[in-house]
Amino acid sequence: MKWPILLITVLGCCSANAQTDQWTGIWKMTWKRVGYTDINFQLHIGKAEQGVLYPAVITITQGKFTGMYELMLARKNETQLGIGRGKYPIQQTPFSLGIWLWYFNGNLEMKNNTIRLNRMFIDKADFWMRGLYDEDEIWVHSKVMLRDFLYREPITLTKAGNKPLADSSIQRILHPEISKIYLGKYDKQESKNSTITIRLGDNEKYDKDTVTLLQNGRAIFTREQINDNNRVQQLKLDTGRNLLVLFADNYGNLQPNTGSLRATIDSQEYEFSFSNRSNAYATFLVADIYHTPLKTIPVADTPSRRNTTSIATLTINTTDIVLELRDTEIQDGDSISLRVNGKWIARGFPVKKAVQQIPVKLKKGENRLLFVADNLGSIPPNTAELCIRYGSQTKTLTLSTDLARDNEIILMVE
Repeated sequence: MKWPILLITVLGCCSANAQTDQWTGIWKMTWKRVGYTDINFQLHIGKAEQGVLYPAVITITQGKFTGMYELMLARKNETQLGIGRGKYPIQQTPFSLGIWLWYFNGNLEMKNNTIRLNRMFIDKADFWMRGLYDEDEIWVHSKVMLRDFLYREPITLTKAGNKPLADSSIQRILHPEISKIYLGKYDKQESKNSTITIRLGDNEKYDKDTVTLLQNGRAIFTREQINDNNRVQQLKLDTGRNLLVLFADNYGNLQPNTGSLRATIDSQEYEFSFSNRSNAYATFLVADIYHTPLKTIPVADTPSRRNTTSIATLTINTTDIVLELRDTEIQDGDSISLRVNGKWIARGFPVKKAVQQIPVKLKKGENRLLFVADNLGSIPPNTAELCIRYGSQTKTLTLSTDLARDNEIILMVE
C-alpha cells in the first residue's frame, strides 16, 4: 500500500532490509611459499549497480610492498563475476606493478562460500618482463614473486566480512562521466527508439573468438562464436537504463579476443570493441544505453500549473552527485521527470524496484532539483525513494508527487 504522506528519512543509501548479496563484502587469502615472504590478497566488493556491475578494490601486501587498486566486476551469471581489465592504482609503494595486473583476469567463481579465480591465460603478450628493472633493482625479487602470483598461482578467497565498499571508490569506478577514469564502462548513450540494431564483428579474421552478451543481466546470447550467421539482430530496450555487458569467453586462436559489438542508436553508429587499446585482453566491456520512450509528457512541460513542495535543503561540498531512485513498494508503472536549475535532465524516468542512477553536475551556490510526476502509476500517488550520493555521504528521502504537486530539493554547493 502507498501512503500519501510525505516522509523524509535519513538512512543508509538503499534499504537495510534488502537481501544481502552473496558477493558483497571482504574476501581474503594468504599465499605461503617456503623460503618466501607471504603475499596477502584482499578483494573488497561493493553493492551491485542494478544487480549487474560491482565496484571493488584489490589490496596486495608483501613485505614492504602495498598496492591498492580499484576495478569493476560484472555479473555473468549467478555463480560468476567477470573481472574488469582496468585496475586504477590508489596506492602503490615502494614500486608499481603496472601492466602485470592484467594477469588477474577472467572470472571469479562462487562455490561452497568461497571465490575461486578462473583466469584466461595471456600466453602471447609482450609484457612478461616489462617493468622488472624499473625504479630500483633491489625490488626485483619482490616483483618476480608478485608477478608470478598474479600470473599463475591458484587464488581462492574466503569471506572475512560483510561490510560493502565505501562510496569514495564507488563513484570513481562506476561513473566515468564524473571520474573520467575508464574501467570498462563506456559513457551513457541515449535512445529514443525502443529497438536498436546490434551487430557482432571480429576486427581481425574469424579465429573462433567467442562472446556472451547480457542485457540488464539477461542473456541475449551465450558463448557465441563470431561468424557470418550471428552478426545482426534487433534488440528491444527496456524503458530506462540498459546495461549491455559483452564478455570475452576466450582469446580465440589469435590472442587477444578482438570481437566487437556495433550498435545503431537513433541512426547513429557506435562500436564497443575488444580491439580498442583500452580493452585489449579485457574480460568484458559495458555499453550504457538509456531509453526514453517517444511520448508526450504535458505535465512536465507545465510545472507552473502545480504546487511545489520543498522537502529538503542540503549543504554539500561537491558539484558531482548521483541520484538513486527506486520503488520500495509495489512497482506499478510510476514515472517521473527531473529538472535541475530549470533544465530537464531526465524525462519519463521509470521508477522500478531495482535502483536506477542519474549522475548530476551541479553549479556552485544554490541548485534546485524539481521532481515532477508524469503519471500516478496504478496505485496513487507517485512515490519513490531517493538516495543522494555526494562525496562520501548519502541522504535518503521519500518523494511523493501527483498531478497537482511537485517535490523540490535545494542543494547548496559550498
